[in-house]
Amino acid sequence: MWTLALETTTSHGSVALLHEDIVIAVAPLESGQYATSLFTLARRLLDEARIELRHIGLFAAAQGPGSFTGVRVGLAAVKGWTEALGAPAAGVSTLRAIASARAGARLAVLDAGRDEVYFGLFPEGEEGLEEWSRFEQRAAAAPPGAAVTPDPRLQAAAAGHLQLVPPLLAPAVGQLGLADWRAGLATDALRLDASYISRRWGP
Repeated sequence: MWTLALETTTSHGSVALLHEDIVIAVAPLESGQYATSLFTLARRLLDEARIELRHIGLFAAAQGPGSFTGVRVGLAAVKGWTEALGAPAAGVSTLRAIASARAGARLAVLDAGRDEVYFGLFPEGEEGLEEWSRFEQRAAAAPPGAAVTPDPRLQAAAAGHLQLVPPLLAPAVGQLGLADWRAGLATDALRLDASYISRRWGP
């Protein structure tokens, strides 16, 4: 089965084409131009693989957390394709995709701006938003190699407590989406939704 996967939630967006679990092609999206470059890039990958959009059996998208606009761009594209073609969809947590990019990783982190970070604990699946100063303590307490990020700036700021993973996350989104589909967890255009994380106020 062919899977087309999108990651538009971070500053290093990408599109990937997979056949079963094998990544056939992956390419970066143009920074700041996701809405206009997404369809052109997807078409290019399909043409290079000599297949048509109707051959795609699963559409997978990173559903956040991340850029509000970016999340909506990717999900809108997948919703349109799945509704038009009747294919299933899979929404994958951006943080889960980050964690899956390195064997043994259990703590994924993504810049949320304003000196805050999104973090996810896996395989528990807990996700949250935290001030960077507090998260540094969490990262420092993690076993070596267990805390990861695709952001070089965060890695540098963490004084060696964060390991860097490749920034193009669409292949991981595709592989995780396919695993979810095999487990009966795929969805449709109506139920595919964004994952936004808000600060939990209080002690």
